[in-house]
Formats: sequence, structure tokens, C-alpha cells
Amino acid sequence: MSNKSDETSMPATTTTEPGGVTRREFIQAGAAAVGAAALAPSLVFGATPKRKPPNILFVLTDNQPTSMIGCYGSPDIKTPHIDRLAEEGTRFTEAFACNGLCSPTRATLMTGLIPSQHGIHDWIADSALEHWPADWCAVQEFRTLPVTLANRGYHTAMIGKYHMGQPRHAMPGFHYWVSFPYGHTLSFWHNTIIDNGKEYKLDGKHIVEHFAERGADFLMHYNDKKPFYLQLNFDGPYLLPPTNLGPDPNPFYKEYLNKQWKAWPRTRFSELLIREIYGPDNPNDFNLHLFYDCLRMHQDPESMANSASQNAMVDYGLGIVMEALKARGLEEDTLVIFSTDQANFYGQHGLYGHTNFLVPSMLYDCLMNVPYILRQPGVIPAGRVSDLMIGQYDFLPTVLDYAGFGKVPIANTPGRSYARHIRGETLANWGEDVFFEQEESRGVRTRKFAYWKRMPRFGAPALFDIEKDPDQNNDIHGDPDYKDVERELDQKVTAFWAKYANPEYDLWQHGKTKSFTGRTSFMDKVKKVDWEEDRTPKPAFKDTK
Repeated sequence: MSNKSDETSMPATTTTEPGGVTRREFIQAGAAAVGAAALAPSLVFGATPKRKPPNILFVLTDNQPTSMIGCYGSPDIKTPHIDRLAEEGTRFTEAFACNGLCSPTRATLMTGLIPSQHGIHDWIADSALEHWPADWCAVQEFRTLPVTLANRGYHTAMIGKYHMGQPRHAMPGFHYWVSFPYGHTLSFWHNTIIDNGKEYKLDGKHIVEHFAERGADFLMHYNDKKPFYLQLNFDGPYLLPPTNLGPDPNPFYKEYLNKQWKAWPRTRFSELLIREIYGPDNPNDFNLHLFYDCLRMHQDPESMANSASQNAMVDYGLGIVMEALKARGLEEDTLVIFSTDQANFYGQHGLYGHTNFLVPSMLYDCLMNVPYILRQPGVIPAGRVSDLMIGQYDFLPTVLDYAGFGKVPIANTPGRSYARHIRGETLANWGEDVFFEQEESRGVRTRKFAYWKRMPRFGAPALFDIEKDPDQNNDIHGDPDYKDVERELDQKVTAFWAKYANPEYDLWQHGKTKSFTGRTSFMDKVKKVDWEEDRTPKPAFKDTK
């Protein structure tokens, strides 16, 4: 690592590479082996990185709350590498996920479209993949970030969790592909790795560390005149059972065991979640067993230490890849983006898991507000904290604009580019409305309020005054003092989906879903709701502009 604090950020073990060398020695040797020729201006763009397309390193974590990150205010969990990224770049405080599940959010990040446009409303069940072609990608009919960059001279790579299609086939647009067979992480320690067409067993090593090492290896051996786009998808911290239930052998675990927590949510397990437990525990019933395990995790010291230590593992993984980037001399020529797909409950409001574990779903800020940090020395202001209100559908137009492709059309996107803002320039008339949805629930978050509208028969709306009630403990729906506010927010939600939703995938208009929906049993009760799964592969997108 680069300094003393880095050297001690991985306790109890000394990580080695093949041949018995330390990771530092491995990275230093790799940099030397690449040689001065590989670092010539033809690769690193010389002294004018602002005028040429930057390399892009996008690190996407899985279910990581802002409240478990030091620079976002956590007093309990150490995240030195994420914190340093924020110190050297710009940290956003008002970035919001478009949905509470990983498949929909990842699809939005890649397409600039909301779930009611790209058709993925829930997670893509691993069992459902058998119904799709072997090379199926859930968003293959849309313009995506990898396709667009690959067609404009980028060498593209994806390492880590996919969860938008068949994992054994690279998503269209990616040249380099390392993943694993599942969308759901059943173990951090025993996995099958899919590595550019080859498969091997990974035992005895944490999968986040392995993906980080593969990312570092890509950077150390990258010797191409093209800029690169590397998407590194860590499948941690996750915060769901079985991986986060009870103890874990990762080297950070003991540091957090029996910790005197300053900010961990200390709540009763929600009776709303207890109602979802509909019988005796049955390990063969996935959903039922999941709820029982969530109950077991609640306020359990071992599970709390596990969850905290998985955040430390993610931070450690970021450190590995950032060290490789530095060793190659590519820091000034690389836009580094750090974010997560969405967060998970870990006790807030007495809840565990995703937004849709309850009916109707709960779109609290503790799940929808996501970490988002960008860094490129000399281009992005260092140490800046931005409160610009942004949604995940803004990500694609912004990255393309930042890379110099701002005129590329993205059909029907509600997203806009804030690339000027990233560079520290003035961004006029942006507005303060961010929208998100979870099947039967649709929401808008403004600077002052959060409003969730529900499909008829799925429950009442919810309204929160964020200025007075930032933790969203008091639903003021129906309060006469907020009558005009609620009417205005309801109109905003209605107008947004009327403008952007694709009737084919608009569930509120009996549209279809490409992913399964966990609402089936409830839909049987409310009637007149018939959400059909769409299993028809679409023609691949043709990038002609």
C-alpha cells in the first residue's frame, strides 16, 4: 500500500501473489515489466488529458449504504481508501438509486432508462436464466455504456457481479469478461469464476479480494493505445443472508466483533416484516427462509461484525485497484467513479433486506440515497462536496459527455448530463426532482420532501418532510398542513411516468416485466393486476450514430 495507514488496513494477514511475493512487490514488478514504453504519451495521452478521452474506472459495490462509509459520516466503520478518494475528488451527497434492487439499478446505469422503460423491475432470479437464450442480455436492445464506448475507441472490461443476463457470455460491448455464475451471492469464499471463457474454482479467498486482484492485473498488463473502460463490480458488502449471517473468516471480522457501536440502528424487529413469515422455517423455501435469517441477523453481534467487515473488504479491494492505477502512472488520465447499485436495510425502521420485502415497498432514503464519488486529478475539484440532486438515469449521459461524446443520442432517456458540474463549472437550471420506482410504488425526492405514490389497491401514499424529519420516522400523508405540497408532488410523479414510461413495461398500465416480480401472491388478492413476464429476446441495438 502507499502509506503506513494503508499497510495496516488489512489486519492479521499478509497477502501474497504466486511465487510468494507480496502484493506490493507484485504490483511494483508488474509496473517495471511494462516498462517505459508502455507509459509513453501514446498510452497516457500526454499532458492534455482534458482534451482527450479519459480512461474510466467504474467501481460498483453491491447493497452498500452511505451510513457504512467513513466519509459519509460513519463513526464505526473504517473505509480509508473510499475516504481518500473523496478527499482527492468530489463526493455527492444527494445521489439516488432508481430502484431498490440490483438488476433494475444496474440496467439503468448502463442505459439511462428507468425500469418502466428497460423492463427490469425486480432482481433477475438465477432460476429464470434457464428460460432465456445462452447469450441473453436483458438490455441488449438499448444503447448501453459499454457498446457506446467500445464503438468509439475504448477497450472495455467487466470484472465482478453481472446480474443482467447470462453470466457466461459477455454483455454486448465488453471485450474482457470476468464474472461468476450467479446474481445472488451465496458465499464470499466458495465460488466458480468465469474468466474470459474459462472457469475455475475459487476456494479460500474472499471473492471481493479476487475481483480486486483481477482488476489490478488488468491494469498492470494493459498495454494498448486505446483508452480503457474498466467496470469493477464488487459483490459486497451485500448485507443479506446467508453471507452476512453470523461470523465470517475475513481478516476484518474480529475488529468489529463485540464493538461498542455508536451509530448502528438499535430498533425492534418490525412487525410488518414479521407478518411476512407465513409458517415454520423451511430451508427449501427461499423467501421464507430468507425472512427467518433476517430475523436471526437482527442485533446479532456476529452478524453486525460480519456486515461491517464486508464494508472493510470492499474498501480494501478499492485500495488494491487504486494502487495498481498509481503504479502504472495512470491516475491523472483516469476518471475513477465509485458508487453502489442501491443500499439495504440493516435495522433501520426495524427492517432488513430490500425495498420490496414489504408490500407496499418502502423507498426510504437509507436505501435509495447512494454513495457517489468521482476523481480525476487536475480535472475534478479535490475535496469538494456536492449536493446536486441526481438520479442513476443521469449517469450514462454524464459519463458519455465527460468522455467527449455528449452529442450521442440516448433515445427517450429522462437523464441529463452534469459533466460541467463535475469539472467545477456552473450548471444552470438543473432542478431538484429525482424519481425512483419499485413496481407498485413510485416516488419523487426533492430537497425538502420525499413522496411515494402507490398503485391503486396497494396502499396509501407516504409523505416525509426531510428538513424536519431526515430519518423519515413520521409519515405526514393526509396532514392538512401539507395538502398543497402533496398534491404538487403527486402531479410530478404522474407527469414523469406519463412522459417517460414505455407502455410495454409500464406495470401501472398492465405492462410486462423481464424479471420476475415478488408481488404475485399479493396481486392475487388485489385483483385486476396482471403483470406478465416478457421472455421474448429483443434484437441487439445497432449503434449507427
